[in-house]
Amino acid sequence: MVKLYYTPTSCGASSFISAFIAKISLECETVDLGTHTTASGVDFYTINPKGNVPAIVLNDGTVINENIACLEYIADLAEDDVIAPKNGSNERYVVKQVLSYVASELHATISLFFNPKSKEENIREFLLPIFERKMKYLQERILSSDRTFAFGNSFTIADSYLHIMLSWLGYVGLTLSDYPVAEQYYKSICELPYVLEAKSRISEKPSTTF
Repeated sequence: MVKLYYTPTSCGASSFISAFIAKISLECETVDLGTHTTASGVDFYTINPKGNVPAIVLNDGTVINENIACLEYIADLAEDDVIAPKNGSNERYVVKQVLSYVASELHATISLFFNPKSKEENIREFLLPIFERKMKYLQERILSSDRTFAFGNSFTIADSYLHIMLSWLGYVGLTLSDYPVAEQYYKSICELPYVLEAKSRISEKPSTTF
């Protein structure tokens, strides 16, 4: 069976959530990113030399890594375009665009605040305007107060990734209070019954996603 390696609070959790919502059963195992050891005690570097999650190991041994690639793979396994528009459609390319923004702009920026040096006043003063620009674009150009989701009228892999990124803000002393559209978006996604069910499933540390 195809296997997903992830951690519950990392961007890798979005792959688990996406698979769960799409009712795709993947074998799965958590990874301790501090020790780079899997739950079964395997050195994760022997599975993914980069040591990051998510990583999906296919039946032929191929390793898919990086969040966008893993989410796209899961979306293409799903029936009836349940977590992403049909591949090759204009709508799917817009979802890819949102995924790319989340990965290259938001993820890359927010992750800098996990560096201990970001607590130094001069460094934080340098980083905050960058963060604010990324959030302003997200709020004004991607999200909308008129809809629940990042794109279209249903949950997609873009929502799976984006809401995990926004959940990181509390860990690094940032807040959504200055971004009401993003704040409402985040709350709405977190309150979706199937997202709550997916996170409950994660808390059980299961051996399969679904």
